[in-house]
Amino acid sequence: MMRRILRLLACGAVVLSLVACTPTGRAVGDTQDSMPSIAHDSTHKTDITVGFVGSTDTAADKKAIDALADDTLNVYYASLDTSGDSETADKIAATAQQGVTDFVDRAVKIVIISGIDVTDANRDSWNQALTNAREAGIPVALLNPKHAPEDELLYAAVLNTDDAASAKSVSIADAVITIARDEPHDRTIAVATE
Repeated sequence: MMRRILRLLACGAVVLSLVACTPTGRAVGDTQDSMPSIAHDSTHKTDITVGFVGSTDTAADKKAIDALADDTLNVYYASLDTSGDSETADKIAATAQQGVTDFVDRAVKIVIISGIDVTDANRDSWNQALTNAREAGIPVALLNPKHAPEDELLYAAVLNTDDAASAKSVSIADAVITIARDEPHDRTIAVATE
């Protein structure tokens, strides 16, 4: 009887720890409306690991990755390797989703998905991959999405490149650091990668 109670308590603790990573009604990384009134140490930018899921536009991906790395962020890249002629949209989406899964397993601080294209055919598998990141407490940012998921709880922000560096844009590294630290930010952020 005592073993059953201990097992039940252990299962309850596991469930509560998973629920604790998932904010109610907000995306992970998008829970702060204002800065906390009490100062605290935040994650140093050299400790922020970025899982970057590439797109079919490898040149744009390289610019973004270089901009992140130039600002001393640790970036891991999951290439879609679309060099083969037989690459279908479904295969590209499956490769990108596997990249998200791998980065969740690696416990990166933030996942960036470049050029995500959620369609009717891949909606469920994208929702599952992004839900896994959410449940792990890892924020997701979408860089230049073609079609974002309908459920806005699955990502913290949309990053749109603005390499003209207009007054409204911020460096991609600053945007990523803000999201990873769960500091206040807009849902759509114009970012510069140059």
